[in-house]
Amino acid sequence: MGAPGCDDAPLIEVPLGNAPKAFTLILPYYENPAFLRQQLAYWNDFGPSMFEVIIVDDGSPEYPAEPIIRASKQAYLRHFRIDVDVRWNWLAARNIGAYHARTQWIMLTDMDHVLPATTLETLIFGQHDPEIIYRFSRTGAKTHPHPNSWFMTKAMFWKIGGYDERMSGYYGSDGYYRRRCADTAPIRIMTVPLELHEHEGDASTTRYKRKQIEDAKLRPLVRKFPKNSKPKVLSFPYHEIHL
Repeated sequence: MGAPGCDDAPLIEVPLGNAPKAFTLILPYYENPAFLRQQLAYWNDFGPSMFEVIIVDDGSPEYPAEPIIRASKQAYLRHFRIDVDVRWNWLAARNIGAYHARTQWIMLTDMDHVLPATTLETLIFGQHDPEIIYRFSRTGAKTHPHPNSWFMTKAMFWKIGGYDERMSGYYGSDGYYRRRCADTAPIRIMTVPLELHEHEGDASTTRYKRKQIEDAKLRPLVRKFPKNSKPKVLSFPYHEIHL
């Protein structure tokens, strides 16, 4: 589901400055142990002072993230876990991460996306406008952004309203969020890419199939929401796991 001014937003090359800025990378996790280890190995190459990572386990029943994260012994990692297992509840995971981020800037993406070094450099040294919402090009398709990867200020995230957890449990809710982004602030697509590893092992969710019969109930559900109602956020029980 596209959104005017969102998927067709202009490409922009963000100029680099000399002053670095901190940001928090927020990643939902659900039964992705092998690819999480790959991400950890990649992040370790950059050192803990470059950025903070918040991993929110979406109630993984078989392969929780905690033992993997604990074994890594990395100071730049923070870990939260949702206490219930609800299908496609990355919405709550992202809200939790954004709520607890300690930096002005946040990046939200999926476990199966990797930040190339040039992209990481742009996030740290780029002269980003806090009044703009940024998206990323894709490797091999620079004019087609990933539908659910974002770079913005924490204040902007909450100005948008966060992800609406009334849609938790259904696949295909990200388009509604993009529409609210487009209604809130200008959107620009950065020329720096993300690397997609969707089909590598457990990098993306395989426990639940996409576009199932039950997911067709999402659109009628949304039509029942009161007009101009605020998104429901931080509605699922969760806790921080202190490492």
